[in-house]
Amino acid sequence: MKFSDYQNMEMLVSIIILNYNGGKLISDCIESICKTKDCNYEIILIDNGSSDNSHNICKEKFPQIILFKNEKNIGMSARNIGIKNAKGNFVVFLDSDTKVEPSWLMHFIDSYKQHGDGLYQPKFLKMDQPNFIDSAGNMINIFGLAYARGKGESDNGQYDKFKTISYAAGACIFSSMSVIKKIGEIDDIFFAYHDDVDYGWRALLLGIKSYYEPKVIIYHFGSPTFQWSAQKFFLLERNRWICILTLYSKKTILKISPFLFLIEIGMFFFFLRHNMTLAKIRTCLSLIKMRKEIKKRRKRMEMTRSFDDKIVIRSFVDDFWLPTYKIELRTSKIVNSWFITLNKIARKLIDS
Repeated sequence: MKFSDYQNMEMLVSIIILNYNGGKLISDCIESICKTKDCNYEIILIDNGSSDNSHNICKEKFPQIILFKNEKNIGMSARNIGIKNAKGNFVVFLDSDTKVEPSWLMHFIDSYKQHGDGLYQPKFLKMDQPNFIDSAGNMINIFGLAYARGKGESDNGQYDKFKTISYAAGACIFSSMSVIKKIGEIDDIFFAYHDDVDYGWRALLLGIKSYYEPKVIIYHFGSPTFQWSAQKFFLLERNRWICILTLYSKKTILKISPFLFLIEIGMFFFFLRHNMTLAKIRTCLSLIKMRKEIKKRRKRMEMTRSFDDKIVIRSFVDDFWLPTYKIELRTSKIVNSWFITLNKIARKLIDS
């Protein structure tokens, strides 16, 4: 749908926020949203079984919000409840540990007016260090490894240009309701991590691109207590493989299988170095257990896709970012050079 089709409508943005024991962060997030200028919006809060009463506190403080309560934490797929109940022409998926600026929605809408249908993400700055970037557009390489461009860098305007990216970061995704309905629901197979990679990849299969809009600035706190945990390693690896096995065609998987094997060797040593070997073993066992579910999902994706992998991978990159605060700079450069070489060869094979 073109932006001009919305001109005669009363424009409304549905902001869908998930909460799980958000404490003060969720309250601060909604308070910042309430300062939004020049745009009609509704706030839909989905609580994932919080025990800290933060959702009820928010409802008392902000009675205008629309609150839905889940008995347990069902992960990122809880956003589907918001989609089904949203009344807006546009939709925002927003994490509870964010703060927005007053003009954020108008910048998104202006960008949508200029560039058309797609999934849009903002420039994320670190909430506790606002001079540093958390994400300036998210990227993925051919082997399903994703990263946030510019993460950890000082924000000196080096990422202030609009850009087509691989996928929009799940902490904030803006789009029209028509696009969201076309892509479909967030799959509950993921629970957390890589769900945004999957969503952006599925969009590409339908010819829908993702964009980075730097005029929209959002401050993101993140979850430092969950960084580099065994559970995070497990979810990231398992979900990466679910994406590879269900979103690529069988032909593509066969072509790049030798390189996937080489990547697996590298990933094993990476897990070993970080004492996460059990998490890797758990990943393999989980994928075997889920094989029937994965097979059904791959068939469903093959039936609904509109574009070949040759087209899709044009939005993928060849490199892979590794955090130098966890890995030595020299090691990071060597690994990245290795990834670039393998990606370029794999890209040629897919194109052949």
